[in-house]
Amino acid sequence: MKYQVIAMLLWIAGSELAWGADVATNSDAASAEVALLLAEMGHAANAHDVERHVGFYARDLSVTFIFNGKLTVGWEAIREMQREVWRNGKSDVVYTMQGKPSFLEPGPGLVVTTISLQSRRTMPDGQISAGAFAISSLWQKRAEGWRVIYSHESTTR
Repeated sequence: MKYQVIAMLLWIAGSELAWGADVATNSDAASAEVALLLAEMGHAANAHDVERHVGFYARDLSVTFIFNGKLTVGWEAIREMQREVWRNGKSDVVYTMQGKPSFLEPGPGLVVTTISLQSRRTMPDGQISAGAFAISSLWQKRAEGWRVIYSHESTTR
């Protein structure tokens, strides 16, 4: 009986290790997929291409974007806000990533990304403005692919 219990415990432990390895592989694959999209999103931001940039957000009424405490809800509202920020594509802002993004998979079909960025732009008075900020986003795997369903951005200086 003692050996059967030990054998059962070893089998359970082995099953848990195998399951954990599979989850890590899935997590790595999900993070790799989202990493490519995050890079494309950054290229769209530096091109001030509003449609391409917000195309990475879920097109629904509950998608949420928060910037320094200001809440914007709904895909259309996020698109309009981004148009204003980039002055309908006429902005000269340049975003530069600081360090590497981080990825966390809190559950199947979900990936949280966190990135730190610096920005540099010319203000209407001709002065150069530089800033630093961080963005954390929750990506969800949907039928149409990975989409941001919640994002929080705040300045860090």
